[in-house]
Amino acid sequence: MSVPIRLEPLLEENSVTSTSGAAALQLDPESVVSLRFRIRAEQPDAIAALLHARRSILREEWTRGCAPDEPSLGDATFCSTEVLWLVTRQQIEGCLGKVGELVRRANRTLTELSRG
Repeated sequence: MSVPIRLEPLLEENSVTSTSGAAALQLDPESVVSLRFRIRAEQPDAIAALLHARRSILREEWTRGCAPDEPSLGDATFCSTEVLWLVTRQQIEGCLGKVGELVRRANRTLTELSRG
């Protein structure tokens, strides 16, 4: 059985880095990268489940706050076909973790909707 909702990374990575001085020769961990994910959904209610999971994570972030280097899902832009998230290079791992949690919650929500 395949996974009902997936966010597939698009292999474009556009970075904005310093172009002058010694910083131009190094990858600046504070530089911004654009992470894009294509939304793949097999069921009609999948987008609703994804948005429900997103709201759940956002409520948690607003309640507990985010650590200084933790990316906020509120900064990600969602449309019906993809997600765009501008993060610093040092936030990429945290971003991917949140995307994974988002997909897990969305699939759990979709399963619960189909049962009920």
